[in-house]
Amino acid sequence: MSDADGFVLVTRRGRRRDGQSSSSGNAAAPRVIAEEDREDGSFLRELDKTVDKVGDSRFTRFVFSRLTESLAVLGSNGLSEIVCYGLGRFSLYRSARCQLAFLLCLKARYEPARVHVYDPEFRPHEMRALRALGLEVTETNEEGKRAVQRDKTTLVFMPHCSRQLTNNFLYANWGCDELSGCILFTNSLSRTVNDSLHRDVLNSAGYMLRILPYVTEIQLENSFVYEEVFSDLNIHIFTKQDLLKAPADFWSSKEEPRYSTKDVEFVTAARTSNT
Repeated sequence: MSDADGFVLVTRRGRRRDGQSSSSGNAAAPRVIAEEDREDGSFLRELDKTVDKVGDSRFTRFVFSRLTESLAVLGSNGLSEIVCYGLGRFSLYRSARCQLAFLLCLKARYEPARVHVYDPEFRPHEMRALRALGLEVTETNEEGKRAVQRDKTTLVFMPHCSRQLTNNFLYANWGCDELSGCILFTNSLSRTVNDSLHRDVLNSAGYMLRILPYVTEIQLENSFVYEEVFSDLNIHIFTKQDLLKAPADFWSSKEEPRYSTKDVEFVTAARTSNT
């Protein structure tokens, strides 16, 4: 696959240390080998090494096994799309690069699922790299308000994102049919709610508070070599069986969230357009 911006991208199936091909459903992603006409390719070569490290890790294998179990519980055959918010400057920072490597492992495992990615911090050369890797870069700041496709399963990967972003996603998909098709791989909802002042949760994470009794949160053991990369991330699923336990008027109350302008960790669309 070639790119007009100067990338030549070659992918091939990785091989496990036991000699089996990763096409059988292993965590390993296709390797990425970049030949550069300019400096853009330098971090893609580094990413290639990171994909190997992340794909071969016990953490990734553990997460993938839990995702398999989650899809079975939801009665789903696989993922139709993957949405990722909040990777950050992966060309500069190790944590972001490891998270991108994990996203590429997800992409390889759940092909042909479409992968959408957005972060207001992405620079032009990073967006070019993401497109060269086969990811779809969202052009505008959705503030997490992306509605999922009904009757399909979407995985939302939000590593260490603000509670407002997760809250907005819940708001945009507030309904039994919508949430039952979602898997959230993000900061622990239970810890976010239970470890915060009730007043703060009401102001910045009201939908998280409301959905908590009806979510199944799957605890993950953070065994990755760099602990900070995936710290506090858990898998969250919403089964119809649990969602149908909600009161009759539960879903009809849906007011768009409003946040204080002092919430600097949450980057609004207005702030993005002013940068």
